[in-house]
Amino acid sequence: MRIRFFIRLYWREIVKMLRLSSPIIVAQISSVLMGVTDNIMVGKLRDDAPLAAAAIANIIFILVACLGIGVFATISPLVAKAKSSGRGQECGLYLFAGMKLSISLGFLLTLLLLVISWNFHWFGQKENVESLAKSYLQVIAFSMFPMMFFLAVKHFSDGLGVTMPAMVITVVGLLVNVFFNWVLIYGRLGFAEMGLYGSGLSTLIARVVMACLMIVYVLESNFFLSFLPNILAGNSTKTQTSQILKLGIPSGLQYFFETGVFVFCTVASGWLAVEALAAHGIILSIATITYMIAAGVSFAGAISVGGALGIGSRERVMRSGMASILLVSLLMLFCSLILQGFGENIIALYKNNSLAVMEIAKGLLFIFIFYLLADGVQAVGVGILRGIGDVNIPTMITLFAYWIVGIPASFYLGKYTDLGVKGIWLGLTLGLITSAVLLTGRFFYLTRKEKLKFA
Repeated sequence: MRIRFFIRLYWREIVKMLRLSSPIIVAQISSVLMGVTDNIMVGKLRDDAPLAAAAIANIIFILVACLGIGVFATISPLVAKAKSSGRGQECGLYLFAGMKLSISLGFLLTLLLLVISWNFHWFGQKENVESLAKSYLQVIAFSMFPMMFFLAVKHFSDGLGVTMPAMVITVVGLLVNVFFNWVLIYGRLGFAEMGLYGSGLSTLIARVVMACLMIVYVLESNFFLSFLPNILAGNSTKTQTSQILKLGIPSGLQYFFETGVFVFCTVASGWLAVEALAAHGIILSIATITYMIAAGVSFAGAISVGGALGIGSRERVMRSGMASILLVSLLMLFCSLILQGFGENIIALYKNNSLAVMEIAKGLLFIFIFYLLADGVQAVGVGILRGIGDVNIPTMITLFAYWIVGIPASFYLGKYTDLGVKGIWLGLTLGLITSAVLLTGRFFYLTRKEKLKFA
């Protein structure tokens, strides 16, 4: 009887979590599909170098962007908590604070990317790859401004439970990106053929469109009016800015530490051969899509846990966290089955004129069974801990798991064994497993009766 009751209880919670997370997942996937479509369309060019250059430049962009992604991801649970506590106007102050932060943070992150592009020799890549990656990174660096602005507004909307608009707008952005990729990469409609650089311009255009559509929707929608104080009234957002940064900086570092492992592994793959880097880029692109599914559940889990915390319900906090873990485990297992059954066909979408790249990429598929489950659970672990305001210890956990366990394991297995790229991905998986175990253990420890704080 207890088992049946447990299944019924958590099945309802899982279904509820799926409804909340589905639009977020679609939005996350659509966002990352910009990079995926870039890789697929660039992969159709005659040379392997553009695909390899896109792989290393994109992961460097993501590494830097993670600092901002982590900061703005904290807006959702903060807004959800304020709403459930009956402080509606405070929700709008989080939006205004986020919009201001997006300008300053966008400037700093863009400048950092430009500095990296001017010193790309740091990464020790092949000369043809370095040349292409530098110019590509320089153009997508300027898409950081609209990306940060979009995230600030999106997470405000998500925190209020309005997740569908961001999903629709992100899909529109994806379509804009695909269209301009077709025009600028291959030189259609009278434009010159720009190759990889054209792909970067397409991403910039798409992100500007998304940012404009998102803010127009929020400011023009009647639903949000009750949550938005008069912007001309001179309301101070110092408190909200401080809260966002207090939670967001450690949260951004969590993403940074995790993505830093992928940057290292991408650079290490480039040390092996251009074909190894191109194959790594394909698998990383697929992994990014599956991660966005996990990230969608993670954001939904943070919102749900934050709302439960706002009404002071320990039981609902625990149920929301557990439902998030169960849901992401089911979704990642489903993705594993899909990749085992159709992985070769998916890889073929990226590169159909290089047998060496194809064979290396296919050899990595089996590792995905373990990689995906660990990646999904650790992503949700970060989210549900953020929902209860716990960010400092999880930051240390991610630093340990990825930089003390993951990077050394990837380096050793990739360089000192015959596994090559397989060894690099095995090291990645080991780091993710460590993170998943420690983060979920931390959540269950903190949600014990005497540990959870509702203030």
